[in-house]
Amino acid sequence: MVRSRVGAERAPRGSRLLRLYPAAWRARYGDEMLAVLDARPAGLRERFDLVRGAVDAHLHPDRRSWLPAYASLAGGALWTSGALVVLGQPTPPDWPGFVVDMLPTALAGATALLLAIVGVWLRLGDTASPFARVALDLAVAGHVAWLVAIGAAILALDYGATTAIAGTAAAIGTFLVGIALSRAGDWPIAGLLVVAPVALLLPWGAPTWIAFGVAWTAVGFTQLRERIGAPTPA
Repeated sequence: MVRSRVGAERAPRGSRLLRLYPAAWRARYGDEMLAVLDARPAGLRERFDLVRGAVDAHLHPDRRSWLPAYASLAGGALWTSGALVVLGQPTPPDWPGFVVDMLPTALAGATALLLAIVGVWLRLGDTASPFARVALDLAVAGHVAWLVAIGAAILALDYGATTAIAGTAAAIGTFLVGIALSRAGDWPIAGLLVVAPVALLLPWGAPTWIAFGVAWTAVGFTQLRERIGAPTPA
């Protein structure tokens, strides 16, 4: 268990981030991590790594979490259904192609895909390269910007170039995560993550958005198949 300390000023920098981790993780590794932080206080880069590690610990408490697969399936299904709403319009909507009825579904889909892209990236584990870490940072920042832009459109605060730019940022981050997975030989998920954002950015509207959703759905099914086929720990 993490040791208590006398005086908050004596706690090493970054130690408060350990509270983000599950209780079982803290009980097992907390003292060890405090010793590491005592010897080498965490800077900005290390704090980002601690936050990512906390996400990993929650998503993969026993390395058999189903959440990344479900998030991929949900994001793909929501985005596909939203694209079908656009496809059913009598006339194509103006650029960047959203309709009011699609926006709540798009917001939910982008939220699920934010969780999905983090979960997929965590497949790299401790082998993640500096390129992979930058790819994740860009993907997360892009998806957060996308969520804010869609929310602004729902509230009628802003729509148009901002929405398109934010979606492009999310797509570029996803593409880079796909490249990072391809370097690690993680196929077919790597290929799907390269194809999906390209489909999102093609200027053909709803049909390519459907392809984007289907690609993410395939990512989810691939992860489910892996989980179902994985041996059960003794």
